Amino acid sequence: MSQPSKPKNMPRQGASQAVENAFPPQHQTIQVAQATQVHQGPIPHPDVLAGYDRVIPGAAERILVMAETEALNRNRREDDALKANILAQDLQLKISEQQTKSVFRSDLVGQTFGFIVCLGCICATVYLGLLGHDWLAAALAAIPTGATVKAFFAEKPKPAK
Repeated sequence: MSQPSKPKNMPRQGASQAVENAFPPQHQTIQVAQATQVHQGPIPHPDVLAGYDRVIPGAAERILVMAETEALNRNRREDDALKANILAQDLQLKISEQQTKSVFRSDLVGQTFGFIVCLGCICATVYLGLLGHDWLAAALAAIPTGATVKAFFAEKPKPAK
């Protein structure tokens, strides 16, 4: 039995090429046109509004009244929010002013009592010095001297940001 011989000059074909040869591609052109219309606002487009009015007589007017009412309510809410914000800022400003006054009063009271203590120590130092208690007078004089030196040379705290 002899087998049929293959032509020697014929190139080998792959499966995909064989399918392409058996079913040649068909070209179809499809054109699609699309139109988009966008309307944005509190009321529908006039054509849509007229359509509502054709289906339900008086619907267009009701929709307009509803939009006007909603706009009035929204404006009232925005005004209320602004007023509340202004009121909160005024209250915060008053609190800040009270805090500043309290700190000033506290500093003034501290400085006044510090001055009284220093003056008392100086008077006691002079009195003890006149009585002959030199060492005790020197020790007592160190209190106002140290306080004065600390007040002028101590590093001030930096305000928090």
